[in-house]
Order: sequence, then C-alpha cells, then structure tokens
Amino acid sequence: MRLLTPDVIGYAAGVLSAFSFLPQLLKAWRDPDPRAVSARTYLAAMAAFCLWILYGFMIGSLPIMIFNAISLALAGAILALRLSKGAQSPRR
Repeated sequence: MRLLTPDVIGYAAGVLSAFSFLPQLLKAWRDPDPRAVSARTYLAAMAAFCLWILYGFMIGSLPIMIFNAISLALAGAILALRLSKGAQSPRR
C-alpha cells in the first residue's frame, strides 16, 4: 500500500492552500479599515478558483474541487468584508 497517493498529496496541498486565507479573513474581520486588502486581487483569485473547480470537475479530481471551493468561499468572504467595511471607512 502506498502512503503518498496523488489524492493524499492533493488533500494535503488543498488544506494548506485553502486555510492560508484564514489569517487574512480574521484581519479583514477585525480591522475597521480593510482598504489594505486589494479587491482586484481577490476578484482575480476568485475567478481562478472557479476555473480550478471547473478543471477539477472535468478531470474528476475531488481534492481540486473541494479545496478550491473552500478557497472560493474564504476569498469571497474576505472580499465581501473589504467591500462592506471599505464603504463605511472614511478616506484618509
């Protein structure tokens, strides 16, 4: 039995990639002025995650689909916080 199958490596990479967004999400949640978060960067990242999900579906890779969906949700939450709080923050 092989311990490091492609799916195991995919799940490990997915966990690390997807949850690397948590510190940024927490910062956007706590910071009253989230303008340091680039909306364009997160829009581009979300588009990329959508394409990765489509690619994962096309090749039948569950790890690619699952963790890009998680990344998409986290990036979407960060972007939503940035846009909602950014509109409320006074300009400096």
